[in-house]
Amino acid sequence: MKIRSLIVRLAAGLSVISLSAVAEPNFGRYIVTLKDGADAQIMSQRLSKQAGGKRGYVYSAAINGFSIEMPRAALNGLKNHPKVNFVEEDALQNAIAQGIPGGISRIFASQNAAFDIDGVDDNRVDADVAILDTGIDVDHPDLNVVGGANCLQSQKRRGRTTYFCDPNTSADDDQYHGTHVAGTVAALDNGVGVVGVAPGARLWAVKVLDSEGSGYTSGIIAGIDWVVAQNNIEVMNLSLGGSGVSSTYQTAIDNAVASGVTVVVAAGNSGADSSNYSPAFVPSAITVSALADFDGLEGGAGTSCYTTESDVDTEVDDTLADFSNFGAPVDIAAPGYCVYSTIPTEYAVDEPGYYSLDGTSMAAPHVAGAAAVLASNGLSALEIASYLTSTGNFNYSDDSGDGIKEPLLDASTLMPRFVGSEPPPPPENQVPAARFTVDCVGLTCSFNGSGSSDPDGNIVSYDWSFGDGTQGSGAVITHDYTQAGTYSVTMSVTDDDSAASSKSQVATPTDPDTGGGPTLEASLVNNGKNWTMSVTNSDGSSLTGTFSTGSTCSVQTVCSSTQRKKVSRVTFTRTSDGEQVTVVR
Repeated sequence: MKIRSLIVRLAAGLSVISLSAVAEPNFGRYIVTLKDGADAQIMSQRLSKQAGGKRGYVYSAAINGFSIEMPRAALNGLKNHPKVNFVEEDALQNAIAQGIPGGISRIFASQNAAFDIDGVDDNRVDADVAILDTGIDVDHPDLNVVGGANCLQSQKRRGRTTYFCDPNTSADDDQYHGTHVAGTVAALDNGVGVVGVAPGARLWAVKVLDSEGSGYTSGIIAGIDWVVAQNNIEVMNLSLGGSGVSSTYQTAIDNAVASGVTVVVAAGNSGADSSNYSPAFVPSAITVSALADFDGLEGGAGTSCYTTESDVDTEVDDTLADFSNFGAPVDIAAPGYCVYSTIPTEYAVDEPGYYSLDGTSMAAPHVAGAAAVLASNGLSALEIASYLTSTGNFNYSDDSGDGIKEPLLDASTLMPRFVGSEPPPPPENQVPAARFTVDCVGLTCSFNGSGSSDPDGNIVSYDWSFGDGTQGSGAVITHDYTQAGTYSVTMSVTDDDSAASSKSQVATPTDPDTGGGPTLEASLVNNGKNWTMSVTNSDGSSLTGTFSTGSTCSVQTVCSSTQRKKVSRVTFTRTSDGEQVTVVR
């Protein structure tokens, strides 16, 4: 994760109200910037006394100067003092108007009318999400934090120290990471700051990382354990991890998913294979990689949000971020660059606090928010994972080099259920895809339909018509024909919502007596201590088979096996029809 400079976004119509309007008519409030070399402490005292005013703040880092409330008549004299660079009126700034972060636009949440993103806090997504992180700023006005636990607590009894998750100890964020994650998941649609993927969802702050953003696996596991024990939290976000594979992580997450909790994890920021990182490697978790998106739009034409001289931006719009981990464990991608979200107010220049951060830590909460939207409609953890990965789009460039392009999160079809509202109708069931293979040896044909799939559910039945008036059922099945010929075989699959599809292929069984393959021919060559058996087809065609010694041969015109002299008998079996030939030395 990269921390960049604060982005301040002001509304076009931002009003500025002078405090002089509410102060005494002849007094005003001002900010004085001193020239380089002037001592702010000394000059603020001296000039305040000369102007007959009251000193306010003294600045020495961002600027060299001070604030003051003083008679307006003294303004010109202050401006003309040789130690003063310039003087400005101290103006009251209104709250910044709500903006839609680029990531929310890029996944099409803001374009989805069902979300009703209008800057009015009248709808909140009816779901509970646990943020296992550095905590959450529980007083942030843009977040709906309803509870949580501090898992960094300890208790000493009889000389032994016990660590535990304490719901009665504050899980307030003493860093910034967890609050930023929480805002992407569920910042309120309230007209200020930002809006999350699942606006207003109930947030649970589970503090498992300290003020440095670090924590032991044991504490994180305790946090997972605490969430599962609550039995009312549908989604868990873990924007954390480290190198190495942890079986304990996998067990804990597997059990959490089995209990009904959707677990979303960050892939990691090492630009490496996520197979070697925990908890990213865990198959039952939804592992998220990061997309570099600059403008919330498709097309790859965006300009980086980082434009200061100190920023050297090597990322390319609409590509997998350079820092993002990749590989087979990754299930889905989401925006993880230039992500603007909430941070604790004490870390920001303005209140409430907002900041732009990068990382798979920022990508994962986009998916957690989408999972919360689906959870509000009662979908199970497995259904949520299936839906998100099957409805993603591929409108970006994956230059990771792993040959696996994961889908990009797409919220355009999601329909949130808000607190107090009736569940929307479920999305239309998608038809399963029927696929099968045929393999005939003589009059016996094997059919395998396990390659069939259902994008939004499970296939519950496989029904076969073998073309000779007989039927069968099962994903994998064998059928014996009574005579050779060409048969049209049809397989029909039905999913768990009664949708069905079918596919037909030709099966061509042959009569072993009249339509068999070439005969096997064998030879023997003595090699001193060893001897070699060679086998060919009588017509010179390639063959595949197995020797009784254990060696195999695949698609070769000559199959050979060499063994010691003490082995006196070897048999070769041809795979295609089971024909055998034996050589006795």
